[in-house]
Amino acid sequence: MKGKVALSGMAFYGYHGYYVEENKLGNHYTVDLVVETEFEQMDDNLESTLNYETLYKTTEEVMKKPLKLLETLAFHIGKKILTENKSAVKVMVRVNKMQPPIGALCDKAYVELEVDRGDIF
Repeated sequence: MKGKVALSGMAFYGYHGYYVEENKLGNHYTVDLVVETEFEQMDDNLESTLNYETLYKTTEEVMKKPLKLLETLAFHIGKKILTENKSAVKVMVRVNKMQPPIGALCDKAYVELEVDRGDIF
């Protein structure tokens, strides 16, 4: 049986960005995940599904390591989730950078990426 496990609006503070100032000052980010999975059985046990607490911790680990591009950040999150969860088939990752430094008023910039098991293995 196929299904999805999702987390929306996970909030982080990180030091990602192309410019030196972004790496020093940091910024607020939110991350949304949708993980497609194969449910082997529906028996009301946590082991039968993707644990969203674990998905959060995996995302948090990646968010702690500064990267220059949101695209790279989203890919690393998706890759790590697929690597650590054998029942995960595909991951949609959306990384939102709040109030990006573009010289104008802007709520957020974001990158949305789908990472398929075939993309990494």
